[in-house]
Amino acid sequence: MDLDKQISIYNNSDQKTNLWNSFVDSELTGVTDDDFSILPRVLPASYWPTIKRSAYLITKFTLELLSLPEKEIRAIVPKGPIRDHLLDELEVLRFRRGRITGSYRFDMAIVGSPDPRNPPQLLEINEIGFDGLARSSFFQKTLLEHMPTLKKRLRMIDTAAAEVRNMQRLGNKIARIQYDSYNWDEEYLLRTAERLGSEVRLVCPREFDLDVDAESYPQLHHQTFKTQNQRVVIGKDWRPDAINMSFAYTLKDYQEGHHLYRRLVRSTTPQYGSFLTGLVASKSILVLLADPALQKRFLGKENALGSSILPAHLLSAPIADELIKRPQDWVIKHADGYGGQQVFMNQELENKIRKIPRSRRHEWVLQKKTELNLIEVNGLLSRPKRAISDLGVFVQYDWSNGRFQHFEVGGLMCRATNKSLKVNVSGGGLQVAVLMDRAR
Repeated sequence: MDLDKQISIYNNSDQKTNLWNSFVDSELTGVTDDDFSILPRVLPASYWPTIKRSAYLITKFTLELLSLPEKEIRAIVPKGPIRDHLLDELEVLRFRRGRITGSYRFDMAIVGSPDPRNPPQLLEINEIGFDGLARSSFFQKTLLEHMPTLKKRLRMIDTAAAEVRNMQRLGNKIARIQYDSYNWDEEYLLRTAERLGSEVRLVCPREFDLDVDAESYPQLHHQTFKTQNQRVVIGKDWRPDAINMSFAYTLKDYQEGHHLYRRLVRSTTPQYGSFLTGLVASKSILVLLADPALQKRFLGKENALGSSILPAHLLSAPIADELIKRPQDWVIKHADGYGGQQVFMNQELENKIRKIPRSRRHEWVLQKKTELNLIEVNGLLSRPKRAISDLGVFVQYDWSNGRFQHFEVGGLMCRATNKSLKVNVSGGGLQVAVLMDRAR
């Protein structure tokens, strides 16, 4: 039977009820708050090497860049609020240890068909505190359990397990820094860690001076951080093998937690997802990735990334004034924006550019607009519809002495919406499981 027909068998109200009940029975906090499509996005297994190749090259580019001498990094990475804070206040380059271990989420777009000659295009890089990593595993697993006739044909990728296995390269005891709460994505990560024999603790540092609701968040530890013999010690005597940050950082976040983060950077306790990678999460990395000279330097060929990278320019570049004469062709993004914030296109783009002082144009990036795929979705909290969709590609890496000790594309996830051109769930979108078709 045709795959679409097989999937359509499950596109009904009974499937919604069954999935809803499974979500509720999981007892994950807030798991039903955001919409989820009962229809997966299915990609051919033959497209997997294409995704992996693009993700590998982009990851390698960023880690080669972060391995350069400080003087060269300062010369290459454009100035910006967070970049300057990381270099001048936290001094992340001065205290590098030579090893960078963590994960990325690449927000990408498949333009046209998922053909091996048509790689996904990078929209942006997320490196600390991005969402979806563990929840994607839960979505896929739960959906396949309710599609029994397709379990042999469709393959899921356990992103949460890939993350925990990569954390284990630094050790089995991981402290994950929280504010005063956590979400169900993190609850599922804890369950996965326990299943794989690791201890991940969610810790709200007392240095944040926050009130923690222990009844609502029983798995959140409220403890002090100190250093002994240059290693981090939490509470009375817990010595984690690594520290992991759970939220995306604005400049204000860095400033408010400066004294704690300064100690973490100077300690010899590794960071899983280092502050160092904040230098390549800035939207200005899109400009660097599009530079043929840098591609040749880091990847060996001027066009190594091919069509995976969209044209991008700083708004302060001489060419920008000519480019914005066709505002419909471009998107403008603040270098330090995240979660769909400070992204403008069409009329909003024109209005925003008029308000940006020339002295701050270097903080904004113009990226060529591209077309996102249209997919069929049917949400637990919404009706069937066609929606635009991105592709979240989760990458786990361990880099030392100028080469990969480990690299893995640990999972995939989509977000979809028909309410705007931004596919963030917070903007009215929904979550979509991505499965691979072994038959194609």
